[in-house]
Amino acid sequence: MDATNNEKADVLKWMLGQIYRAEKRKKQLDERLVRIAEERDAPIGGVGYRPLPRSSSGEGNGAASIILKMSDIEERIYTQKEEVEKAIVRVMDILDYLPQDSLEREICELRHIDMKPWKDIQESIPMSRSQCNKRYNKAIEMMLNKGRIERMIEENEEAYTDWKLDKEWKMLKKSPEKQSGDIESGNKSGKYFQENQKVKAVSNADRIDRRKKKGMKTQRT
Repeated sequence: MDATNNEKADVLKWMLGQIYRAEKRKKQLDERLVRIAEERDAPIGGVGYRPLPRSSSGEGNGAASIILKMSDIEERIYTQKEEVEKAIVRVMDILDYLPQDSLEREICELRHIDMKPWKDIQESIPMSRSQCNKRYNKAIEMMLNKGRIERMIEENEEAYTDWKLDKEWKMLKKSPEKQSGDIESGNKSGKYFQENQKVKAVSNADRIDRRKKKGMKTQRT
């Protein structure tokens, strides 16, 4: 697979991973709601107890504020649940381009719909991890050869690039020493590494943008 197809494969895998990302976001909201509810219901002076916040005006509407906050989170959870359902439909639409009873499709469904770890997938098929990976990569290549999939990839390249840049930037901010090979943050070499990573990320975005513009001039069949 050449460099261009590798980039397209990365975008396609990201598209297939949207159920996982949507479920992860819903789980974060669920855990936040539970935490706030536990703090609200904790007995006075008990473990986890925190007095409800009071307003600056002194009217003591902290309890109402907490209830409104919980209501807002519940609404966001409901919205996120809908997003999970939509993501499932979108992923299933993509996987419909694979033969119905093929191992390639079964592996992709286990991975991206059921969100199984590779260990469980190889036991379910059953196959070795390397054989599962070969079948999975074959499935990706099969889908890349479909014109509709290629157009979907082009439509999602910008969103994928934004996600990738955001992820890389968070990694740099989270642990600059680790990313720079345990070089102290004040070291010029460490700063050079971070700047180089930023340039590399922007370069990737520019390359994808140029390819998109070039594709607009090319007659699609």
